[in-house]
Amino acid sequence: MPERDSMQNRSVMTIGAIVTAGLLQAQGPGMNNAAWMKFQDKLTPVKEYSATLVMEVSGQTITSKMFQSGKKTRTEIATQGMQIISITDPEADDGKGAMYMLMPVMKTYTKMPFPADAAGQADKEPDIKIEEIGKEDVDGVSCDKRRVTITADGKEQVMTMWLSAAAKNMPVKMEMAAPTAVVIKYKDYDFKKPSADLFTVPADYKANAMMNLGGGAPTIKQ
Repeated sequence: MPERDSMQNRSVMTIGAIVTAGLLQAQGPGMNNAAWMKFQDKLTPVKEYSATLVMEVSGQTITSKMFQSGKKTRTEIATQGMQIISITDPEADDGKGAMYMLMPVMKTYTKMPFPADAAGQADKEPDIKIEEIGKEDVDGVSCDKRRVTITADGKEQVMTMWLSAAAKNMPVKMEMAAPTAVVIKYKDYDFKKPSADLFTVPADYKANAMMNLGGGAPTIKQ
């Protein structure tokens, strides 16, 4: 029985890692993470909010809840009847950055290596070109439609974004065709500052030895 439980936990953790990686890729595919963070700083005027994200990628639909506070991000998803939470903070661990995956049902966390380019190359400025390409409604909401081209480290990423004045000029839809076709819709914005404890690992959670890739205690700078 313990062996069966261990195998089940390992399976759920593997699925969680794959889904979390997919969500992170969807936030900035095809470019380094530093470029994506610079892009977010430039384009998104609100730094404290929460929203529901509905992502369509590779024929699948994934719904998640995202919380943003400054540069910290928390994403919550449900898969196979279990909740999986990811927390990222590029300024944690003395600027090295930290990523954690939490499994509330097991009260465990997994520390994952933070992409080196996100922590170590955040001072490199990507080239960001924004073109206004008209207005268009998304689910009945009037939006400004923009084509955004980001060039970093010799790689170019092109996306289309729909931003709404009703949502404080934040995106309500984003599409990318390459390297993977991704469509993300942003719903139910809440512009209250998320609670600080959403971006910390609870004290009663234990490290998952099977997949703890970063080691150390979960210290995330406030």
